[in-house]
Amino acid sequence: MAAGEIARAFLGIAVFIGIAWLVSEQRRAFPLKPILVGVFSQFVLALFLTRVPAVTAFFGWLAKGVDRIQSSSEAGARFVFGYLSGGPQPFVPVEPALSSVVFAFRALPAILFVSALSALLWHWKILRWFVSGAAWLFGRLFGVSGPVGVSTSACIFIGMIEAPLLIRPVFPQLSRGEIFTIMVDGMSVLAGSMMILLGAMLASRVPNAFSHLLIAALISTPMAIGLSRAIVPSDSAATRAPVKLDNPYRSGLDAIAHGTLFAAKMAANIAALLIVFVGLVALIDQLLALLPHADAPLTLATIFGHLLAPVAWLMGIPSTDLQIAGALLGTKIALNEIVAYGQLVALAPAALSDKGVLIMTYTLSSFANIGSVAILIGTLTSMAPDKSVEIVQLGFKALLAALLATCLTGTTVGILSSLLIGSY
Repeated sequence: MAAGEIARAFLGIAVFIGIAWLVSEQRRAFPLKPILVGVFSQFVLALFLTRVPAVTAFFGWLAKGVDRIQSSSEAGARFVFGYLSGGPQPFVPVEPALSSVVFAFRALPAILFVSALSALLWHWKILRWFVSGAAWLFGRLFGVSGPVGVSTSACIFIGMIEAPLLIRPVFPQLSRGEIFTIMVDGMSVLAGSMMILLGAMLASRVPNAFSHLLIAALISTPMAIGLSRAIVPSDSAATRAPVKLDNPYRSGLDAIAHGTLFAAKMAANIAALLIVFVGLVALIDQLLALLPHADAPLTLATIFGHLLAPVAWLMGIPSTDLQIAGALLGTKIALNEIVAYGQLVALAPAALSDKGVLIMTYTLSSFANIGSVAILIGTLTSMAPDKSVEIVQLGFKALLAALLATCLTGTTVGILSSLLIGSY
């Protein structure tokens, strides 16, 4: 069975690269090298990050640090929201397993805390040093320009919206291909605050969830860069001059205040979008239930499952998991990763195999959804109004490239989990 799944996965890699060729703006001289570098980088990075004892020990230490951050944010939330955030309950719960889980009061406060902490680390130059170092490394490894290197490296720390803002002064001068790379990479990874939020959600289902999400971002980045450069070429010389990373904060207290207030808007947006999206799914399922049916009524998850099961098959996911995996992937594309991960956690223990859970954990780990396209277009067009037409034209092509990148990430992890002995 494993041999067949591995064969399907390698076929999937070829098919995904073929799709990139089909949508490329340079099919006659398709630059295969950037994609092959991306695939090779994914395998090497995945092996390095998950199999080298010193590195795995570091990620274990990092995960403990994240647990401390999560517990610290929960302490503040309990002070404000009491038992709704896990504090002592003033009543005997009817359903103990669910009584202390209120998403808005348990998960969202982590975004506030992490955003404030990130702003403080930026003010102290620690985060700026990491971003500058990663930008230099990306420039040497993948040949991207200084501004692109800064944005793609910062995405892992601060997200797809905030990262391009770091290069706002030079953004209007970037080429079409460079803008496309920024868009693809932004939708191919998760921000650090979202990793902590989703890691807390997945903790009951996926051991070391935060480590997996962080590794997914690290190994998706080279693939995103490779795919973007192959699909939309850079039509201008790369800017090698380093980008100066300014400090907008006057003091540490100012950084904490700005980081918190910025995250408050983000948390409110996430809560509002979840209410609407989950409600829309429920409404659509109710409408579909009105259609004639012999057995169980048709649902949105069933439709997604049938449509995207071939993609799951190409990723090497076990045959018993194809329907569920396709449904999760469809939910992620049409709605967002939070809803998709929520459905993953809610699955019955035996509904998805361990390998299926692992692959989907990596495949869902990105901002690649329809809503993100609109958000990204709005942000980038405000930074470069003269290039609004190009940015809009590139929107859904960037979404497709980001989905290919995350599918290749999940496929790579699935292959390695089948080839290597021991837990992944």
